[in-house]
Amino acid sequence: MAKLQIPVIVLRGTAFERGQQHVSHLRSLIIADYDRLRRSAETTDWNRACAKAAASLEKVSALDSDLHSELEGMAAETGISAIDIYLLSCFEYFSDRRTGCTSAAISTPSGALVAQNWDGPEGADRHLAILVHEAPGKRMVTIATAGTLGWVGLNDSGFAFVNNDLMLDEKQDSLPSLVIRRLMLARPSVEAALDVLMSQPHMSGRSFILGDAAGRLQLAEVGPSIGLSHRIVDSIVHTNHPLFPDASVWENIEAEARHYPSSRERLRAARRFALTDAASLAALLRDRTGAPDAICKSFSPREPTATAFSVIFDCGQREAAIWPGQPDGSSPQRVGLLA
Repeated sequence: MAKLQIPVIVLRGTAFERGQQHVSHLRSLIIADYDRLRRSAETTDWNRACAKAAASLEKVSALDSDLHSELEGMAAETGISAIDIYLLSCFEYFSDRRTGCTSAAISTPSGALVAQNWDGPEGADRHLAILVHEAPGKRMVTIATAGTLGWVGLNDSGFAFVNNDLMLDEKQDSLPSLVIRRLMLARPSVEAALDVLMSQPHMSGRSFILGDAAGRLQLAEVGPSIGLSHRIVDSIVHTNHPLFPDASVWENIEAEARHYPSSRERLRAARRFALTDAASLAALLRDRTGAPDAICKSFSPREPTATAFSVIFDCGQREAAIWPGQPDGSSPQRVGLLA
């Protein structure tokens, strides 16, 4: 049976209008996800999360008024509060919002190629959308769970990023990761995105692969205690444990083994690939070595997640190739940002 396509939704106009359009296309999914999130939290935990979100949303408004307006547009269209709609993007406030992933990237003379398999719990693929934002003077594409700010993205300057979770220490009074990702996506280059990562404290451990149209490529690992560690790379593969020594000091090895038991196996499998072009990246994303807990992942009792989408961002061409579900069983959807 052919895989379902991920809906491609073009959002045009002001930030507020784009937020409204996001909801108008995905209302039932957004309301269902909000109801599910609300039911999953005890009243005390929910009230605590709301208080954190209220303080965080004030920071968002000061840092990026358009991002705040987008959330307000979503809230107006759903009829729920801005804080409540914002909580859909604040997965760090809730304990069961972890996903495992495999990422890879290469620098080429015609721009960086940045790729990821995004693994999620059962049903995650049915809640995804490809959101193309067309605002005055700028365009960007994000792959998002309905109602959220987006997991990964590419902009029309040719900057792209992907992300992996790391099990480091945690802090509760910083901006959620999805906000930081959108702040980066508003920047034109790797260097400008690194400034965002350097200027913001982080709630928990993350790795980012950052690439741009000039072929610049950086691996960044962030966490509450390490801040930002980064280095220039020509090619890189990454899974769900830190590669830098200063981040490794803070790794919760027991938690990493519980949440991402296949992480090191996936990294070993990824390192077997000679990455030279988009075709070699696609071959890596399709790899079944160690299945079901492979780069191209299926559900298993050991690790109950599966690849919900795969993506290769071509920074030079400003194009995203996106596979719905597992990439070895589907054809890519292509979204370009150049007129």
